[in-house]
Amino acid sequence: MHRVRLTGETATLLITLYAKALDHRSRRPILNDEKADEVVRMIDYDFEKLNKFGRSNLIVVRAKHFDEWIKEFMKSNPRGVVLNLGCGLDPRVFRMDLPPGIDWFDVDYPEVIEERRYFFSERGGYHMIASSLTSAEWLEAIPKDRPAMIVADGVLEYLTPENVKVLLNRLTGYFPSGQIAFDVMNSFGVNSARESLKETTGAVHNWAVDNIHAVDEMDPKLRRLDNLSVFRSRYIKRLPLGQRVTYGMMCVIPTFRKMIRLLRYEF
Repeated sequence: MHRVRLTGETATLLITLYAKALDHRSRRPILNDEKADEVVRMIDYDFEKLNKFGRSNLIVVRAKHFDEWIKEFMKSNPRGVVLNLGCGLDPRVFRMDLPPGIDWFDVDYPEVIEERRYFFSERGGYHMIASSLTSAEWLEAIPKDRPAMIVADGVLEYLTPENVKVLLNRLTGYFPSGQIAFDVMNSFGVNSARESLKETTGAVHNWAVDNIHAVDEMDPKLRRLDNLSVFRSRYIKRLPLGQRVTYGMMCVIPTFRKMIRLLRYEF
């Protein structure tokens, strides 16, 4: 068994990993990520204390949408690059049928990549970069003359609005074209999870989005393609009846409906 020694926002990777493992064990999995389940079983950690978060199938629904958007991009851009920002221990690249012309980069803090290398190895077209997202240097390791698909799954909430803006500007200024997909939470969602998240991992959400147009205005090069409430995802239909009913009721109330939204932009 391997003991993962992470705290604060880096420790939240265990929440998303556990959710994917539980999905694999469910009767009707959405991601069906066997590797995520395998990694969880290799880690010496009391995952039961993450049940409040890990049993949220919304994490899996969110991931499924990002997976599908990545697949669409790779099909249209067979020589493109994919950036998985704040990758954690997510086996996303191994859920894909990675075409030979694609270069995939998983980016996260050095301490996270150190843990990641215990479970995953680089291979043809797959690379890991150890760096904070707020650093400017890590982009230099990535080809800048090819279209890019950039995904930040459950990541940007931990940055300040100023850091998000700088990151978006840096990315759109580096690549000639591409897409950026990420999720945002409104103030209600951030406030609702604050105490439980801090108590469990020590992490804090720093960015709440109540007005999507404020995100649009962060970078003039961005053109929004999608603004999807996770509660209206087509993958909700795969969840147990009780959860489908609950999420359907939540959609009626705007505050709940806008609690978690998936955004996709092109530039």
